[in-house]
Amino acid sequence: MTSSPTLVGEPTGESFRELTTLADVGHQHVPTIKQETYHERTGDSDRTDVEIVTRALELGMNVVLKGNPGVGKSFLIRYLCAQTNRPLYRMTLSQTTYREDLVGHLHLVSGENGETVTEWVDGPLTRAAREGGILLLDEINAADANTVAALNSVMESRGTRTLTLPQTGEQITPHEEFRVAATANPGFQGTYELNDAFEDRFRHIELEYLPVDVEVDLILEQSQLDSGRREEITRLVEFAERLREAYREGELSTPITTRELIRIAQFMADDFMPLRDAVRSELVARVDEYDESLVRTLIDTQL
Repeated sequence: MTSSPTLVGEPTGESFRELTTLADVGHQHVPTIKQETYHERTGDSDRTDVEIVTRALELGMNVVLKGNPGVGKSFLIRYLCAQTNRPLYRMTLSQTTYREDLVGHLHLVSGENGETVTEWVDGPLTRAAREGGILLLDEINAADANTVAALNSVMESRGTRTLTLPQTGEQITPHEEFRVAATANPGFQGTYELNDAFEDRFRHIELEYLPVDVEVDLILEQSQLDSGRREEITRLVEFAERLREAYREGELSTPITTRELIRIAQFMADDFMPLRDAVRSELVARVDEYDESLVRTLIDTQL
């Protein structure tokens, strides 16, 4: 039998942006993050991505964050869960993800008298639904339709949503704080088009890369480089922007992320490597073999 779930805390009356903060009950799946700040961005309105996502979650909506790899989609959800004491259950989807991976399965165990019995084990979807957590599904458009179909009934409006476990017959009414968040890399190789009915269950939010000056600040902060290196890091970010444009235009098959730029800056610290060598050392080994020649050329001619 599944052990009793640890429910989320009660609403505190306080909020983080638009999302109610829950009482801290010591739930082990509430994320702990080292980076205490998230650099908010505005898109097509004067509201930031954090304001829009927290508003959607507060209204009971599920959200899907779309954008290129490395723009901070998954981190944004982790950050909000950490700020509001919400347990997070995370799963990266692929072509080999099955319904049972999400919902759970029966397995054989030895009973008290030595006989073999079956025991139900909750999957991340079921745990989040029982407890009131957030289920984060990375690369949701990498899973096939049969897998994501397991989410249809549990993502209905709060008054009608249910989750049925076919192996046991149990029918679960999801906790009122339960939400589904997903990330998607549009046009990424090996992904599927989600059908309109399923996409309609989400509030869609597009995330872009940080503005150059903000990304420079973040890299300096995370790499602990001296502020006197700002001009070099600005050159690095502007170079990354050119590579990202090549990726958007289909000339480059490997996206360039902020995480990679931070690693480059860390190898520049203490004069371990000059800028160009640090970029070459990180990116040439990182990119697809078909991109290597182009990246080497761009480093030599534009950096």
